[in-house]
Amino acid sequence: MAKKKRPTTIPTPVKTDSRNCFGIAFFTTKADAARYARHVRERGHTYNGGWFHGRPCGRDASWDHIDKELGQLYAVTE
Repeated sequence: MAKKKRPTTIPTPVKTDSRNCFGIAFFTTKADAARYARHVRERGHTYNGGWFHGRPCGRDASWDHIDKELGQLYAVTE
């Protein structure tokens, strides 16, 4: 069985935000958000404290929004 080819570069967020227990990285495409989410999961990032302490970070569509300047943004918690 052939191994899946992994992306060689990690996408750079176009916008970031933070909360007490986690950060949010925003991307202009779902593909970039998915690649970054895979990167975050592979490193074992989790929420640090609060109600969701220990929950794995990654792609979270509940934070997606339309930015006035950047358009549709897709969120990844980190």
